[in-house]
Amino acid sequence: MATSATGVLTPADLNDTDDAVLDVLRSGRVTPQYAADEMGVSRTYASERLKRLVEHNHVEKVAPGLYELIDDPRDDAGEDDVEELKRHVRAAGEAIEEQDVDALRRHVRAACKVIADE
Repeated sequence: MATSATGVLTPADLNDTDDAVLDVLRSGRVTPQYAADEMGVSRTYASERLKRLVEHNHVEKVAPGLYELIDDPRDDAGEDDVEELKRHVRAAGEAIEEQDVDALRRHVRAACKVIADE
């Protein structure tokens, strides 16, 4: 799995356990054992995933065996897509008002592409 040029992870770089770890971290600081218990995986595997998220600056090790979420990569990645999608939806609405079928098709296709590329 490749990462972005900045070294941070994108949602495509995350596996199901990474998503689960991030979900657990949203409720507060965790130990690898607590995360493992919440996710139903081994402590070793939870610890590996936490370390990977630390390496990419999404999680911080605040004390020995204690981790905290500092930047959820799932939040960052979608912001540009959401803005682009909103722009196409607004433009499609304007095309409807102007009865411009070609522009409507163009913006609907572009909006669908943004959604499909997520």
